[in-house]
Amino acid sequence: MNRKVNLLRAALVMIALLVAFITVIFTIQFFSEGKVPLFVSSLFVSFIVAVLLGFRVLFLLAKILSYIKKSEAFSMKTLKVVSAIKQTILAMSIVFLGILPFFYTVADQDDAPGFLVIGFALVSIPFTVFIFSQIVEELFKSATELKADNELTI
Repeated sequence: MNRKVNLLRAALVMIALLVAFITVIFTIQFFSEGKVPLFVSSLFVSFIVAVLLGFRVLFLLAKILSYIKKSEAFSMKTLKVVSAIKQTILAMSIVFLGILPFFYTVADQDDAPGFLVIGFALVSIPFTVFIFSQIVEELFKSATELKADNELTI
């Protein structure tokens, strides 16, 4: 069990390093440009806020892994963390709406309406993850209640 948890923790660290690397590259590219149009600035701000929220989710997932390691996977503490993850993903979904002006402007300039569809698809991914996180939260609530009932049964 500990080996699996450590492997998952290493995967979280690798994801965090990859996201940090991409963020640094994107930031260097943004600041090396001269005058930047407004829609690109909204893309940059949305990207940075989404990355910060993503790091919060990674931190909360690491917290859940520590609860699993302590054999407290189905406790109220874990349920609170899952709820916080759900709220953070909802915030990230709302932030992702800030990239739509970029996709609209590029689609309008290049006369490529399919690019706007790609933007909508990209924005819908966090909303889909949010729905999935709601299901996971309900599963954790159910499991926590079942565990409490089993502890009371002799």
